[in-house]
Amino acid sequence: MKTKIRITGAFLLMIILVMVSAACNDDDSSAAKLSFSRSIYILPASGSLEVELRASVAPETDLSIPVIIEGSAILDEDYEISANGFVIKAGETSATLTITPKNNLTSNREIRLSINPVSGYALGDKKIAIIPVEVKEHIMYTFKPMVYRLLSEIDIRVEVEGEYSGSKFRTTTDVVLPLEIDPSSTAILNEDFEFENGITSVTIPKGSYYTIFKIKIKEGAEDYTGKNVILKLGTPVDNSELYYPGSFASYNIKLDQLKFTDMLGKWRPVEIKDKDNYVYIGMPDEDWVNSLPEKNGANDYLEFVHQEDGTDKIIPYLTGDLKNFFCNPQGHTVVFDHIEKSLYNWITDEEYDAPYFIASQVNRCFSKGKTELGNAFIGLDKVDDDNIIIYFHDYIPTDFFSATFEMFGYEFDALFFGVTYAFTRVTE
Repeated sequence: MKTKIRITGAFLLMIILVMVSAACNDDDSSAAKLSFSRSIYILPASGSLEVELRASVAPETDLSIPVIIEGSAILDEDYEISANGFVIKAGETSATLTITPKNNLTSNREIRLSINPVSGYALGDKKIAIIPVEVKEHIMYTFKPMVYRLLSEIDIRVEVEGEYSGSKFRTTTDVVLPLEIDPSSTAILNEDFEFENGITSVTIPKGSYYTIFKIKIKEGAEDYTGKNVILKLGTPVDNSELYYPGSFASYNIKLDQLKFTDMLGKWRPVEIKDKDNYVYIGMPDEDWVNSLPEKNGANDYLEFVHQEDGTDKIIPYLTGDLKNFFCNPQGHTVVFDHIEKSLYNWITDEEYDAPYFIASQVNRCFSKGKTELGNAFIGLDKVDDDNIIIYFHDYIPTDFFSATFEMFGYEFDALFFGVTYAFTRVTE
């Protein structure tokens, strides 16, 4: 019985020695091995990834190594791979596969690549490569409406925004959005209106998040007043699955031509609308606070009339500060002159157009104590049936903005330091 135990112990010792010897042979650093250059890669949301396999000894002939492709990421949906295996050329020690993201829109997916030994080569310590797949971001495209009336021409802004990155999103390639006209539009392209350079799409350039294009009244167009054009943004052709429309994927624009006769009636001064602009641009308080022409009598108003001889007039019924401009109680003849384009509101960061009329023999000094009669441009605009705007952009600063005027001299820009005055209809 004791002899049998000794034999069994010797046999076990022999087995252990064989296993240790085999383990030592596996770890033999002189053996030719195959190994990924890294155990972990990351497939970016866009672009591509190269996965490298290395051989510790260069083969004498081309060496093909099949790769096992597994993982939760779906081939040909989340990604594409350049081949199903590696080929290490004779005399070389590495080869690569290229993995390219495709419709990788689902989170928490990964690719798992593994290799098996091939003749003459064992596996190194990096025999498996794990590749998490970054998720592509859905991208919203939208108009940024600022102006809904087309008097002459306007700039229209188109923006994109990332689902996760928001307004910080920047395009990695040019994004081309088709520009469409809704068939319910009453204005006709190239008859009533046109796009600058005849564009049919808009392009947001690589590295940006917006673009601006111009739409204008067609030169020589007639009878366009009151018509509208509804612009729509189409989905980009490339990678269309990434894009979705935002709140303003369509833009309804009214073609307009304001006429003096659209504003006939009596209009009571209400308030100056753009005082926040003066604060924003840092104009000193003493140059305008308490000196703007905003003191008006309770019964003050302007009457817009169309006379039998065909002339248009603004007749003032004023006792307050506006009498310092509209100084002739018999009235001032008004004639349309042009559309002043791309006026700028600093607070709202918006450009706008204003119909400019010539008002005759007003007090260009806009002053209680100094008078200089002459013609001046005034901007007129109709907000709705009960509200209008008068833009005072053409005057000689005297009772207000005088210090700024002296500072800038002839470079003083009354468009920049204009007065936007709101009026409401007097009902009887």
